[in-house]
Amino acid sequence: MSQPNYNQPYQYPNYPNVQQNNSLEHFHGSKFKEKSTIYGVIGFFFLGIVFGPLAIANAKKAEALHHSATLGKVLGWFDTITSALGLLIFLLIVLPAAFGGAINAAALTAPSRAS
Repeated sequence: MSQPNYNQPYQYPNYPNVQQNNSLEHFHGSKFKEKSTIYGVIGFFFLGIVFGPLAIANAKKAEALHHSATLGKVLGWFDTITSALGLLIFLLIVLPAAFGGAINAAALTAPSRAS
């Protein structure tokens, strides 16, 4: 049985993606990751229905290039869902209330043809 040799310097483990850090693929993946996060944050404050899907699409491209873009994807889905719900509430509640009152008032003031 051999004894471990403690005089040897520590060797770092050989990670498979160490050599790809300077590649063009790595660069594009990190750019897609950054863009998805930026689009997600912009969509959180302004036009989420537009910037949410952009964040999701860029996060998918980043993940295809082996980058984790979880923040961009989560923000993108949050932006898209909350904007869609806000638009739905606007269309179902605010518009009928605004135009329903005008239609009812016009119907009450119109002369009837029953003679």
